[in-house]
Amino acid sequence: MKVALVVPDLDGAGAQRVMLDLAAGMVERGVEVDVVAVRGEGPLRRLVPPGATVVDLGARRAVSAVAPLVGYLRRARPDAVVSCLNHVNLVTIAATRVARTGAIVMVTQHNQLSSSAPRKDTRRARAMPALLRVGFRFADRVVAVSDGVADDLARTIGLARNRIAVIYNPVDVARLRAAAAAPTDVVWPDGDGAKLLGVGRLIEQKDFPNLLRALAALPTARLVLLGDGEDRVALGALAAELGVAARVCFAGFVDNPFPVFAAADVFVLSSRWEGLPTVLIEALALSPHVVATDCPSGPREILDGGRWGHLVPVGDPAALAEAIAACVTESPVEASEALARYDRATVTTRYLELLAT
Repeated sequence: MKVALVVPDLDGAGAQRVMLDLAAGMVERGVEVDVVAVRGEGPLRRLVPPGATVVDLGARRAVSAVAPLVGYLRRARPDAVVSCLNHVNLVTIAATRVARTGAIVMVTQHNQLSSSAPRKDTRRARAMPALLRVGFRFADRVVAVSDGVADDLARTIGLARNRIAVIYNPVDVARLRAAAAAPTDVVWPDGDGAKLLGVGRLIEQKDFPNLLRALAALPTARLVLLGDGEDRVALGALAAELGVAARVCFAGFVDNPFPVFAAADVFVLSSRWEGLPTVLIEALALSPHVVATDCPSGPREILDGGRWGHLVPVGDPAALAEAIAACVTESPVEASEALARYDRATVTTRYLELLAT
């Protein structure tokens, strides 16, 4: 089998990491894999597994990639095409309809559509549910990364729930732990308080102001934030306003974040909404304690209702601070049982079985 995995770029976003983990799992099974990128550059290019081929469509935007993607499909003739993220999903569906090569089209939904679409600035983005309502009817397979995302997608675009398969994101725990043993340049701010870690793009969805306000209620705790984004300046200003600037390190994008996961006392996910946050699964593998907002969707599924970590209300810094403080006095969590369902081989099998049906 030959499979094309279509991504917008090779930047540091979670969905792209998931696709590259899936590529590695497929290569291990002897599948021929092309990673087809609208824009082929980015720091994740180094994570493309040996044996997979990067195809750079050379487009500036997803909508401009239809023609080059049609050309690729007619030239390479993959048996199946798997895409991620809304614009790329629509472009992939359009290109495969035009190319008429007979490839199976699988689209994957990684986020809560009802939460993310209304917050976008552009009219086209706000129209995304209507566009997906039409486009997804032409996909051969529709995959959501959690039950919560599947339920939300079905409600938002009117797609029958039984048309949506749920496959969790793959995580290679052995690779994470090997990467965590490497040295890192990231240093926590001075002090002897608990070391807190937040990871993600510095955008509204991740609600890092909530985490900074929780930090302000924890007098000795220190925080590292890994990630870049449009809210970096505003977050720095808020940290200064709250009097915690000296206890926060804005480390930016880090090629190998996993030594920082392993060094943290508590991993904190403060999001307003998610799909299935892979960083929370990675934290279960590497960090002794995790705290997450009970946002739609993913954290409750990953933490089994609070069995593997603390769940707190969205946008409640006092509750977030209380949960973080509780972690410091608790024994570390052993989450091997929780991690089993994200095993890369298991997830890869689910994808290949769905493509074969």
